[in-house]
Amino acid sequence: MKISSFLVPAACALLSACSLFRTGSPSEPAVQPAVAPASPPAVQGEAPDKVWATFKNMSRTSEGGSIGAFAFSEKQGDATVSPTALRGDVLAVSGQFFGKGASQWAGVAVNIGAPKSIPVKAGEYKFLTIRLGSTTSSRLRVRLVGPDEAIQRMGCYPMVMQMVKPDVAEYRIPLDRFAPESYCGAKGVAAKPTLESLTAIEVTEVAGPVRDHAASFGVGTIALTR
Repeated sequence: MKISSFLVPAACALLSACSLFRTGSPSEPAVQPAVAPASPPAVQGEAPDKVWATFKNMSRTSEGGSIGAFAFSEKQGDATVSPTALRGDVLAVSGQFFGKGASQWAGVAVNIGAPKSIPVKAGEYKFLTIRLGSTTSSRLRVRLVGPDEAIQRMGCYPMVMQMVKPDVAEYRIPLDRFAPESYCGAKGVAAKPTLESLTAIEVTEVAGPVRDHAASFGVGTIALTR
């Protein structure tokens, strides 16, 4: 990461690691100033962008977050999920939808936990950047997840439906776009309180009404950015 030259004095002041230099030539007499100039105030830079997840294996992210793929449906058995796989640095999620039970809704999903499994206070960030692609759907649901398991089971944490292409590409989603689904009513949780203790990012290929077809999508690097 590049550090602009104007931050160096502040860094020196904070770390007490920089030497002091006298201006002028060695032969010049030292001039005692009438009033010693005040040291410039230390400037605390904004927190850097936070990498949420990169993928090198199927069980945990490189940042120590959990990875859990799952399927759900209105009627039992109308959606299944396969074991996840890696394609380079992309987590591949796949499954199958079945129309036999005539479910009105179903999904194949992956839940990607916070780094080191510690909730993140993320209110200062403005965007979620995420690499996504799907060969079986033009839209994927991306959800912010908080610590309340009951709200998570109801699906009432905030989400967006993100348009995607077959090839994995990066999408920069404003966090203020996230909102709970309309069926949640008063039980829905908005983005701002969710970001105060963010525990997971969930990506889902949804179907409804459900018919027989495969589900296949990829998730790459995820980050919270300014």
